[in-house]
Amino acid sequence: MGVLEPAAMKIAAGRPGTLLGKILVRSGPHGFWWMRFGQTAFGLAVGLLTGFEAWATRVDLQRAQHHYQTACAVCHGPTGRYDPTLPGVKTLDPKPADLSDPLFNSREPAGDWFMVIKHGGAPMGFSASMPAFRDAFTDAEIAELVAYLKTLPGPHRYPPGELNYFRPLRTKKAWLEDEVVLLSRFARHDRNGDDVVTTALEFGKRWLARWQTELKLAQEFEGAHGDWDEFEAGVKYALYDNLEHTFLLSGGTDLAFALRGDARMEFIPYLAAAKGLGEAFTLQASVKSHLPPEDASAGDVELAAMVHWLPTPWPRGIFPGVELTATAPFEPGNRDALRWTVVPQLNFGLSRRGHVRAAAGVEVPLNDRTYDFRLHFYLLWDFADGMFWEGWRRGRSLVHTEYE
Repeated sequence: MGVLEPAAMKIAAGRPGTLLGKILVRSGPHGFWWMRFGQTAFGLAVGLLTGFEAWATRVDLQRAQHHYQTACAVCHGPTGRYDPTLPGVKTLDPKPADLSDPLFNSREPAGDWFMVIKHGGAPMGFSASMPAFRDAFTDAEIAELVAYLKTLPGPHRYPPGELNYFRPLRTKKAWLEDEVVLLSRFARHDRNGDDVVTTALEFGKRWLARWQTELKLAQEFEGAHGDWDEFEAGVKYALYDNLEHTFLLSGGTDLAFALRGDARMEFIPYLAAAKGLGEAFTLQASVKSHLPPEDASAGDVELAAMVHWLPTPWPRGIFPGVELTATAPFEPGNRDALRWTVVPQLNFGLSRRGHVRAAAGVEVPLNDRTYDFRLHFYLLWDFADGMFWEGWRRGRSLVHTEYE
């Protein structure tokens, strides 16, 4: 009998206090064990994040393997990679995913797989040929089956998808993404008295097991005048992940190039962390600095933290949250100019898969009155989960099995 230890899920079906969260496989922590978080300004936040423990239980892997070979292998193959010559596969379109691929297997949250196995592919926006097994297996058996599926790639260094939480509006995200994001911000009354609208397009791409690159182009309209504002290029690396403690730490840097006026460059290093909080909440935090190369003392440091509430395990839904930011300048004699803002916001799952999402919120300054408020919005497409137009409707099944 194999024994699996716990993890937490991105959505309610697999967070630590739930059945699936208690019995998921524990990913061996990857990254730098020598990281001493308390030696940085980020130490306090990370200490809070890592203070929560996961649950543990025992799982019969042999039983889960038997269920897989009996009910799943006819389409997905004995090892998780489908065989195109199998009778059950020839009529399928699209073909089953390769469950043994470490990138695909790791990026998919186990909670999503639990929902797909229990309710079938169609309700989650995937192939309607994937039947529902809620009448064939109990929730405990489905949870065991998901835990077994997570072992199919064998050992690897990819961070687990259970640590992929919703993107905040201000806090840097720790998870590595394949995504395109359209961002917009409206600032009511800037320093010159004119309203400012900033629109940006961001592209993120994963590389190897733990790397991501980012490109971002922004345009700004101040009053009736618009111009290209800034171009950013960046890289991010997953430093450490621990699925048992539902914790992820990443580090990266962006280079920002001004495209108008007195053009200059900024170096923006950052650390970003993510942590599951019990059954229904997630916490993300980041610290970053803006460092002009010609005069680093003219830069600043920004701390941000975000809490999301996850009221439903379904990706399509409304997920409220609140964000807090604090920005302090490095300039000597100006250290008391700490600027605080609060950002209540809503995250919207638009597609059934949850790979197309939107978020909107209002940023309210708590002590800095150079602007009245800022409205933030983004539209996000995770292209690793399919094309933008896929997964919005519930499809009809053309292939039936005895389990439907």
